[in-house]
Amino acid sequence: MNVDRWTRFVRVSREEILVAIEAVTQTSGLLLEKSDDPSLKVPEQVRRDLETVYDSSRELYQFIREVLESPDQYVNESASGEDSLRSLRHDLRNRLNVIHGPCQFMLMEELPADSAAQREFQKIFLNDVTNIRDYANQAVNRLNELSGIEGELAMVEAADTSSLEALKTRDQLKLNEPVRIREKPVEPARVLVVDDNELNRRMLARFMDHMGHQSDFAADGREALGKIQQTDFDLVLLDILMPHMNGLEVLQELNDQGLLRHLPVLVLSGLDSSAEIIQCIELGAEDFLSRPINLTLLKARVNACLEKKRLREREFGQFFPREIARQVALRPEMLDEGREADVSVLFCDIRAFSKISEKLEPEKVVRWIRDVMEVLSECVLDHQGVLVDYIGDELVAMWGAPTEQPDHAQLASRAALAMVERLPAISRKWSAELGLPTQVGIGVNSGKAHVGNTGTARRRKYGPLGNTVNLASRVQGASRFLQSSLLVTGMTFDQLDADEFSSRRLCTVQVNNIEEPVELYEIVPLETDGWLSLSQRYEQALEAFENQEFRLAASMLGDLLVHHPSDGPSLLLMSRAVNELIKDDDEEPFDPVWHLSGK
Repeated sequence: MNVDRWTRFVRVSREEILVAIEAVTQTSGLLLEKSDDPSLKVPEQVRRDLETVYDSSRELYQFIREVLESPDQYVNESASGEDSLRSLRHDLRNRLNVIHGPCQFMLMEELPADSAAQREFQKIFLNDVTNIRDYANQAVNRLNELSGIEGELAMVEAADTSSLEALKTRDQLKLNEPVRIREKPVEPARVLVVDDNELNRRMLARFMDHMGHQSDFAADGREALGKIQQTDFDLVLLDILMPHMNGLEVLQELNDQGLLRHLPVLVLSGLDSSAEIIQCIELGAEDFLSRPINLTLLKARVNACLEKKRLREREFGQFFPREIARQVALRPEMLDEGREADVSVLFCDIRAFSKISEKLEPEKVVRWIRDVMEVLSECVLDHQGVLVDYIGDELVAMWGAPTEQPDHAQLASRAALAMVERLPAISRKWSAELGLPTQVGIGVNSGKAHVGNTGTARRRKYGPLGNTVNLASRVQGASRFLQSSLLVTGMTFDQLDADEFSSRRLCTVQVNNIEEPVELYEIVPLETDGWLSLSQRYEQALEAFENQEFRLAASMLGDLLVHHPSDGPSLLLMSRAVNELIKDDDEEPFDPVWHLSGK
């Protein structure tokens, strides 16, 4: 061991650090005794903080005395004298953190001030807690000087300023600075606190709760890695010296797995040498804060880390629902991993786009299409869907990937109905400009598809490929022929909850370039006026038509159209029934499947 450094540590500890800690014990003890008066109505949390400060300061005082009286016992536990001083500084900083942290919390508390006695105690309390904090700061500052931090940082900075660029502001906020915390941020986060000291874990969790975040805990590096694999955390607060696996090893493992590109890690440690700080930053940590922790600086660093992560999530949030965007931001490689998935695919086309584009100036066309697509996109994201693509006047969406959604057909159908229900408001907004109503045609199909990057390495595009997608597109095209706003295939319909949707089977069709015929259904909101009568009578007429009872079908449809003259599917089925009645006998035999010629 460096005898001069140890001698200096012993002298400063006896003459200054022990004196400061003893002042903390005496002041907190007196304040705790005063707070016992029931008339002062001191909050229970404040009393617990005072007890923590009092007990921790007594333990710290005793710890330092034992080290000074029996240095060989402490030193022999480490490989070298330098290691022992390093470990000792770490322990002292952690113990001081348990004193300094509660002081910062107590200065945030609002004490009762209804009576003269309560107001007098409030003054004494603020003065004494400030003094306790200052005594702790005094001990920290002397430790900093003993550690030779400033000299080390100056030498490293001269050699490589970029390595410490992120650290230059860590001590700009004084430890004495008051803390003001907004109770609940707009976007709560999931934070993993990794520390082998239970008091440190509890204090950090309390502070995260003040900021509106949810905390989980790990007592060592191995436990931390296990939890990171199981849960999508937004931020990790990581100690360095821990049993089984230390913080540097955790950072190395996260770096090897590629997780540090998207998971911010903030190192909080009692270690204070530039070597550890630089190593943490080079391994991928966002920043390094020494204990005792300045809560003002910690809040700023937490907010900065989360804001960077949220910016990335917002980029993905343009196409993915919020929870999926979180997962994709953490593991973007999942978008490149092609796999087979059970999905529902929705195509939505804006009707009469070409006609409207001819009569309206381009700037207005762009504003109109943007308004419509904004509403349609909201419906997709609100129902946990993925926006796959915009193709001119058409929107493509998917459910069931990248994360599994067992109710993907139900979600897609809800989104489709939401689109139809929100369209009248957009139509009213633009009716004067367009001279036509804004209408859409929607097709939904469910089945197996290959999902992954359907673009290139240069320009990624996540989405599905396969017959399920092609059929969904053709069904959207069939909605125009059938004069219906929303069609779903039998594969989708079979997965729907009958208690949530009203429906009718429209027909069996064979669409362009797909061999197998498909049954098509129209779905509407459950409480649609007159729907029960319309759907029952239509399906009865459809059954008569498919049984070649054309005259009966025509009669049923004629009666139906008296009450529903604008029902497109009924008009078309009537046309088919009449054509069969007047058809020559030598023409092709009857086929109940409707063969659509176009897309």
